[in-house]
Amino acid sequence: MIRRSKRIAVHLSVIFVSLVVAVGVTLGVVQYFENREQQARLAEKAFAAANKAITVKVSDIFRPAELAVELVSRNPVMTAMTLQDRLGYRRRLARYLDLNPTLASVFIGYPDGDFMLVRRMATDADRERFKASADTQYVIQAIEREEGGFEEGVFIFYDARYREISRRVVEGYTTYDPRKRPWFQQAYRSGKQIKTAPYIFFTTKDVGTTLARGNRGEAVTGVDITLQSLSDWLASLLPVPGTDIALIDDKNRLIAHADPTRLAMVDKQDPSRLILADIDSPENKVLKQVLNSEQGKTDDIFAFKVEGEAYRGLVVPVTVEGSEDYRLLMAVSDKDLYAEVNRAAFRAAGYIAVILLISIAITVMVAGYIAKPLATLARDVQSIRRFDFSASEPDETHIIEIDELSVAIDSMKETIRKFLDISTAIAAEEDFDKLLERLLDEIIATTKTEAGILYLTSDNGKYLVPHAIRRDERRPLDAMVPEVSLVGPDNLMIRAIVDEFALGAVATPEEIKNLGIAGAIGEMEEAPRNLLGAPLFNRSHELVGVILLMETDEIMDLALVRFTEALSGSAAISVEARQLIAAQKQLFESFLQLIAGAIDAKSPYTGGHCERVPELTKMLAAAADRSTSGPYADFHLSSDDWEAIHVASWLHDCGKVTTPEFVVDKATKLETIFDRIHEVRMRVEVMKREAEISYLRDVLENGASDERRTAFEAELAQLDDDFAFIADCNIGGEFMSDDKIARIHELAGKTWTRTLDDRLGVAQEELLRMEREEARALPVVEPLLADRAHHRFERPDSQKLSPDNPWGFKLEVPELLYDRGEIHNLVIRRGTLTEEDRYKINEHIVQTIKMLDELPFPRHLRNVSEIAGGHHEKMDGTGYPKQLTAEEMSPVARMMAIADIFEALTATDRPYKKGKTLSEAIRIMGFMVGDKHIDPELFRLFIESGVYLDYARKFMNPEMIDDIDLEKVLAF
Repeated sequence: MIRRSKRIAVHLSVIFVSLVVAVGVTLGVVQYFENREQQARLAEKAFAAANKAITVKVSDIFRPAELAVELVSRNPVMTAMTLQDRLGYRRRLARYLDLNPTLASVFIGYPDGDFMLVRRMATDADRERFKASADTQYVIQAIEREEGGFEEGVFIFYDARYREISRRVVEGYTTYDPRKRPWFQQAYRSGKQIKTAPYIFFTTKDVGTTLARGNRGEAVTGVDITLQSLSDWLASLLPVPGTDIALIDDKNRLIAHADPTRLAMVDKQDPSRLILADIDSPENKVLKQVLNSEQGKTDDIFAFKVEGEAYRGLVVPVTVEGSEDYRLLMAVSDKDLYAEVNRAAFRAAGYIAVILLISIAITVMVAGYIAKPLATLARDVQSIRRFDFSASEPDETHIIEIDELSVAIDSMKETIRKFLDISTAIAAEEDFDKLLERLLDEIIATTKTEAGILYLTSDNGKYLVPHAIRRDERRPLDAMVPEVSLVGPDNLMIRAIVDEFALGAVATPEEIKNLGIAGAIGEMEEAPRNLLGAPLFNRSHELVGVILLMETDEIMDLALVRFTEALSGSAAISVEARQLIAAQKQLFESFLQLIAGAIDAKSPYTGGHCERVPELTKMLAAAADRSTSGPYADFHLSSDDWEAIHVASWLHDCGKVTTPEFVVDKATKLETIFDRIHEVRMRVEVMKREAEISYLRDVLENGASDERRTAFEAELAQLDDDFAFIADCNIGGEFMSDDKIARIHELAGKTWTRTLDDRLGVAQEELLRMEREEARALPVVEPLLADRAHHRFERPDSQKLSPDNPWGFKLEVPELLYDRGEIHNLVIRRGTLTEEDRYKINEHIVQTIKMLDELPFPRHLRNVSEIAGGHHEKMDGTGYPKQLTAEEMSPVARMMAIADIFEALTATDRPYKKGKTLSEAIRIMGFMVGDKHIDPELFRLFIESGVYLDYARKFMNPEMIDDIDLEKVLAF
């Protein structure tokens, strides 16, 4: 009786745990879907609110501006004749700006070319932009023109009480003529209010539009309206983070967006100018899909997909009086919409798991009371633990449950043995397609069925695609089996997927037809009487595929169904694991190409180098692998070796991401981030003005003299010639002879007078360098050219290399990081690079090796750094960065050196040089063999195997492929 009570306790424990799990899962699932529906309704409400409010919001922005234009057009300032008179109306004009925050400025253009604009200084950024004091509240930008050609542009700054703080004459501002502006011309001709299309304001970089009104023959007034508040308003509508919402004009240009940084883009025709971003920009691909969707032509929310990801979208037409119609676009991905719902579901799953663990613990405690009667089965359990599945004689027992348990343990032994056999067979297979066939063979053999088909889910998830059709390991079924639609006619596999466990069914003609397996059955010796379908779900419970087994027995054993269901779980994990491995490799490959593409895109000086070098390296490695004679007859590459070559060749220049562009792109000797020849030009201009002043003073004191005039003109001509010489030297196109260097030093001794402190307005870092020299009292006589202490950039300790550095680099590191001395750079004998500049460029290979050494490569990729880091080494040990000899380099590293050189010589996409013809490139590389720059045997293989020609036909222009005298090339 006591034993029976214990068995009841076990049942109660199982029921309790099952009930907790069922209730927890049910509540979690119900709550999850309710949360999804609630979140969807929230998004619909937000979209609907935007639909109702957008036209009103846009009108609220434009109506006050239109009223302001009308009021200003009736203001006496329109007829004021002088700037002084016009300034008297500044208070009233400024009030329009204060009353309407969307107004960026109020302005009047006069028929005689005069112009006055009132702008509010609302932020510190505005004051910084105009170099205004902290108490500046308004700025008036004015242009006044008088008869006789006098014209002046002035900025006048006012405080909050409209009192003038300061004014500044702005040179070049008079080039702005309001009469030539489209808003003036349109309003002047029409005599009524006009509105321009939205555009990027030049000064503030905000999106806005201009309203203007003219009275025929009189001045034209206008206001600039910023649409920033529209963007802020759109941002407030976001139902969830990640919602894409924008307002576009009739030309599909963005005029408002929840993310204002996406409103502007660089004008391709004028890179210095910003224009409105259009819907075709890559970052607007989702909104473009919303706009172009047929469903978007209604006012209803609709669903769509972009690159496989589900979205909800809405298009709302917006009518604005006096303008082309606008449209409001909204889109949110289901991923963002349900993100919080999913997080809540994960939290709920955690709570359920805790409850389940507690329940299991209670169950274990209860089960402990019945552990003693099971001691007779301990030996069998221990044998299973030792993976000993040999049959054993069970102990006799009068307890039915224990007897049944003994039988169950024996059955479990057999089942585990079969599972292990399948796992061992699967683990031994590397090829994915063969893995599927092997997996199906083992399942057919284990379940003792006659035949089977293994289906995998298609990429779009709509079909089951047959990947293996087998009778057994020795007898495949050679039959065509079509794909099975998951939304097609009802069949066994669809029912099994819906029920989420294995199902059996009688092999009726209708079932066979719906499954499309008549062809496979026709190849069997005996037609099946029963079919068994087992769905394959991965660990995320996503459908991976289905196993369909065919049984000739009349009655299907239920145990076979359950056993097949258990096998399907193991099979699904195996398939998923291999798919994940393949996906990981594909992801890693994408990162490789992403890094290489970023390097090539960083500078036009690399072109497609990082893409072509891997191709050529692999071609040469394949030629060596195929070689049956010569030095590489015993050279063979495994699949791991090929992967290492692939990774190393794609990453061989990854260190270039650290090379500053201003060094790589240094086109002149004085160029840094800008070309300092302009500073020298200005100094010469100052020297010419000083000479002119000296001459004019002499004339005032002593009277005019032809002799003095001639000397003055000669002095100016000499200064012009001196600067022309310096400018020519700056280009660096020819070799600098000793006499040219001497003249540079001579010209450096010429002087000019500096009256301003050269330490004002400079960056903190540059100021620290300038403080190495003592400041001199003004005015200061300065040399035309100089090597200053602040031109010398100290090299940080982190960038210095000790002789015993862990990487084995043997580079002569310049003492300085950069030396920007003007004389030092101008006397460079050849090219434009100093020793420091050239080291900075060569340093990319150092960074490549450092970066690759930091990556946790698996064992078979440990030599990636050695392969990638040796393509600048030379066979005689004079290369860099480690001065390795040929014997110290792997064959593949020497191959990459050849590939890197040949690609660089023949590339035609470099803006700084023309690509060599095939014969020129081979001839140069022949010289490199003689100079012990590249491996002679590999170069011979490169030529004799035809790799050079195969590459040329694939990557070079046909006109660059010419004939080569191979005997002459190989005569080394």
